[in-house]
Amino acid sequence: MTARVELALLPAEAAAIEADAFLVVDTLRATTTIAAMFGAGLDDLLVLGRVDAARERARAEDRLLFGEVGGLPPDGFDHGNSPAEAASLPLRGRRAALVTTNGTRAILAVAGRGEAIAAAFANASAAARWAAGFGRVAIVCAGEAGGARFALEDYAAAARLIQLIARASPGVELDDAAGLASEATGYEDWIAPGLPQRTARSARLVTSAAHARALKALGLDADIAYAAREDTSEAVPRVVAHGEGWALLRDG
Repeated sequence: MTARVELALLPAEAAAIEADAFLVVDTLRATTTIAAMFGAGLDDLLVLGRVDAARERARAEDRLLFGEVGGLPPDGFDHGNSPAEAASLPLRGRRAALVTTNGTRAILAVAGRGEAIAAAFANASAAARWAAGFGRVAIVCAGEAGGARFALEDYAAAARLIQLIARASPGVELDDAAGLASEATGYEDWIAPGLPQRTARSARLVTSAAHARALKALGLDADIAYAAREDTSEAVPRVVAHGEGWALLRDG
């Protein structure tokens, strides 16, 4: 059971948190895309912090190249950072590389500090079950602008993860940010977990976020809708190896 949950609203806050396990959240869109990739059967994923490094590693290791800069795939990439697209691709047995503005950097920031996974609404229940195996858990929001700004959609997904973890670990201690987030979707969630209002409210938080509006302007409405849906994937994408500027993820 989990004894304590802490919430980092920005990746920089995670530097001050000691935890056994880190759940990194970038709802729009990296961790949602990662959950979709592994849900589609991806073998492993190399996440990177730089576009040039992603191109080099993908070419050298025969990996499909996914990513975005300013929301759109750079020249020469096979695919963007689209969970809706990733979920429909024939990825079983394939390997891929991913670089994004916020999410991959947040994963790299915690790699090696404890166990670490990519989490989102897309794999919320699976991620919460995984977290139950650790005493001290930290949820890290990737944020916007390279991790420098708060992101509402990440806060919404973190709130859902905290609620799921707390239900599985009665009496869990929450830090101030986690305690606030645990109430973010209202008391109805605690007394009646099956109420449809929770899903609708969470979706509204995602779709009303500033980042969602920016993606909508790029015509990426399908990704916003996908990111707001819960438990579309059972994957638990976990960091299994890491080095300077890269981390390797596998499911389970």
